[in-house]
Amino acid sequence: MKRSFRIDHAFLHLLLGRRWRDKVWASKADVRSLHTQIIVSGTPFISDFDAVTRIKLNLDLPNFPFNPGLLKLSDGYLMTVRCRASNCFNDQTFIHNPDSPVDVNYLIYLNEQYQVTKTVVLDESILVRDESSWTPPLEDIRLFTWGDDVWAIGAIHDRGARKIEQAICKIQGDAIVQYQVLTSPVGLTIEKNWIPVPVNGKLKLIYSFDPFQVMSMDAPMGKLQASNIQADDSDHPFRGGTPLVSYGTGYIALVHSAPMEYRGARLYTHHFVLFNKDLQLAEIGRPFFIEHHGVEFAAGIVVQQDGVLISYAVGDRVTRLMQIPNVVIEKFLSVE
Repeated sequence: MKRSFRIDHAFLHLLLGRRWRDKVWASKADVRSLHTQIIVSGTPFISDFDAVTRIKLNLDLPNFPFNPGLLKLSDGYLMTVRCRASNCFNDQTFIHNPDSPVDVNYLIYLNEQYQVTKTVVLDESILVRDESSWTPPLEDIRLFTWGDDVWAIGAIHDRGARKIEQAICKIQGDAIVQYQVLTSPVGLTIEKNWIPVPVNGKLKLIYSFDPFQVMSMDAPMGKLQASNIQADDSDHPFRGGTPLVSYGTGYIALVHSAPMEYRGARLYTHHFVLFNKDLQLAEIGRPFFIEHHGVEFAAGIVVQQDGVLISYAVGDRVTRLMQIPNVVIEKFLSVE
């Protein structure tokens, strides 16, 4: 039986500018479509604010780069980008390109002026040694520092078992030199979007937002402490995005919403998220598009003197940076 929902005619008259009977019946799909239209029409582009600076990058790569991680170095920045053998068109269709190389991650080094100084393939061969069933590349990489070392967390595939787990990896030079696969604390076959937060020599990992759950590790290659994590298969609206960075007296990050369907394409919004110094969730800010109605994904964030620098991808094919000053960030938070 098809489910339907009663909607007051005044609401539809206001929304659509049409005359309706006293009551109308709308399908669940109709309600979802109206909801999406409201979001699209009422959600701003953060790129439209005058104080925001969008930075285009000259990345000379054999295929389209996307999902960029970002880390501040002493003399510039380190980015990770992924390139794959299939390209995304119109935010909905993936077409295989036989002339493209197999999926790989690149390390991109930038100077302080965001100019590319070095590009190299990330050596992930350690993941397949000893006849391992793990299949690179690492996906959706978030970069962070743990101690004095560069680390990454991302999704890794076990093709044999048809599983996706999260793995933390130590990067030295141009290679992953150490890694640890973190088994799902609740036995799920797909784990993605854990948020890394190094605190006082330990690594915190935000697992979910509703309920808000945090795991921890005392040291690299140590045990994942996740005894109180609850399994929840519901489709929560907020998903992990960038790592956390210091902001004010606490932390800030970007998260993305669960994808919506709009005119046949996938569509995402982002939110600033605030935490206090004890890593308690303080606020999930109002939604915004970065610059595009469609697929967008922010995976990196760096604190600057007045605001943050984020790395993001548009349409799974273009990688950019964006400087967002505090005055704009505060427009999306209820407490300025």
